[in-house]
Amino acid sequence: MPKLTLVLGRNPLKVYDLDQPVIKIGRVKEMDIVIDNPSVSRNQAELVRQTNGTWIVRDLGSSNGTFVNGDKLSGDRPLKVGDEISMGKFSVLFERALDVQASPGREPSSQAAGSDHGTMFLKADEVQRLQQMAAQKRQAHVEWESKGQRGIHYLAATGAALVGSDDLCDLQVPGAPNHVLVVRVSDGYEIRNLCTFRGMTVKGAKTRRTKLRDGDVIEVGGVKLTFKDELR
Repeated sequence: MPKLTLVLGRNPLKVYDLDQPVIKIGRVKEMDIVIDNPSVSRNQAELVRQTNGTWIVRDLGSSNGTFVNGDKLSGDRPLKVGDEISMGKFSVLFERALDVQASPGREPSSQAAGSDHGTMFLKADEVQRLQQMAAQKRQAHVEWESKGQRGIHYLAATGAALVGSDDLCDLQVPGAPNHVLVVRVSDGYEIRNLCTFRGMTVKGAKTRRTKLRDGDVIEVGGVKLTFKDELR
């Protein structure tokens, strides 16, 4: 039987059997999985078993969103073994059980200690790595496209990124004709065109310096940058 393991930080809290076709997760007692914490919405998410036996997860209009492996849900998402579903400070691991012995100070439950077929056991350091990856994807970042190539650059580490094609740039983009700077300011991020002879547009409007909002598209000399703000 498929299972979900609820974790907070590196600590396993409880293991749930997926023994009914719909499993609802939220803060109120009517939910099948109750997480009584302000970071979780009253009606957060639900898992639904499909006719072929697979499972999907969907957000129920929660205020902070539901994430699978760091990606924010915008519709139904099929689940695969090992997926991490995150909400607020908590995560549930689909078809992965924690190695509870790696979490000192907690008694393993009979469910968590089981080894049902198809359930993978995840050590605490692996849980931490998954959660770090999920947290990184929530950070502010820039998605770039140029000359048929694309990539992602996360901004949180330094709070700024110089974009260009030479070795001095934080974000090296092939074919970038000039330098632009994405920098953290007091109330978010802004972009600045450091070149005097090449134009830059943000959302189709020419500008040399402007505050960025989530989803803004910047184009300069054949390079396309899409700004994604921090998810709080």
